[in-house]
Amino acid sequence: MRFCSISCIKVSGSVIIVLVSTLVLCIKSLGAAPDSSHTTFQKVPVSFKSGDNLLKGILISPRGAKTKVPAIVFCVGSSRSSTVANYASLLDSLFEQHLPLDSIALLYFDKRGVGESEGKWYNTDFEGRAADAKAAADYLASLPMIDKSRIAVAGHSQGGWITQVCLAKYPDTFVGGISLAGPTFDVKEQVRNDYASVLMCQEQMKEQAAREKALRMVKRDFFLASLLPVQENWKQLKVIRKFDPGQYLPFINKPILLMFGENDALVSPKYAIETLNKYFPQGTPSNFKVLTVAGANHSFKVADFCHKGPTKHLPYSKESKKQIAAWVRTVLLQS
Repeated sequence: MRFCSISCIKVSGSVIIVLVSTLVLCIKSLGAAPDSSHTTFQKVPVSFKSGDNLLKGILISPRGAKTKVPAIVFCVGSSRSSTVANYASLLDSLFEQHLPLDSIALLYFDKRGVGESEGKWYNTDFEGRAADAKAAADYLASLPMIDKSRIAVAGHSQGGWITQVCLAKYPDTFVGGISLAGPTFDVKEQVRNDYASVLMCQEQMKEQAAREKALRMVKRDFFLASLLPVQENWKQLKVIRKFDPGQYLPFINKPILLMFGENDALVSPKYAIETLNKYFPQGTPSNFKVLTVAGANHSFKVADFCHKGPTKHLPYSKESKKQIAAWVRTVLLQS
């Protein structure tokens, strides 16, 4: 709680409270809404078409920019729950608080069939999601304030996969990208990672035994998803089950930051880096920056591998914030 100072003057045995001018201003400020006209940036709802679907999101851009500015298109993760609203904390902590919003634009949008966007998310493959990200970039390029030669793509989790596809398929659109906890291995291995982590944490299984059991569970899931995809998640799994980023990663020639969390239970940094080494036996290309953040979980909050309970109160990794800001400065702001 914020308190406003007052001056007390004792006169003739009584206390006369003198409210200084700052008190009046303080009282007014406590009850008044912030004056957004004094901020250096603005947040506005936007919409754009991708094929037959109208996609909606939020554009954060400099207020009254006198020169064209770079921009980042952000791609959310998997499932129906991955809305821009549910990503608000991550976006604010990892991007908005550490980027110069007076000289860069950010576009977040709800993927097909989620939030306010049209379409069906569970029927959309990763190439379709990448096409939506390109449509977002094309929309940005149409705005007079945006430097269309400096539009990057970023994404978290499944959105990290989308970032990888975008950079390989649309090198003329995106100048670079950030893949946050985006697997470098295929969908089957990602689901296996998830199951193995649960077995290791809840049943105290050794890693190898957990991975062997997890593989059997994955095969069961994939069979059921292909046979009887009743739920939305199963329908999505049927669509994406054969996806392998190995079709795209070797063809990325633009700067990319691949950032993993040391304690990520869904995307193992160990297996992600091992997979990269298979793609690039002579070493990852110079345009790749691969980083494992100490102590970070899947959302880049500081947490143990087997953390139980809510994560809302956990802090985001300072190193994650630092690395994202440094990459943006190098790739977008010094171009």
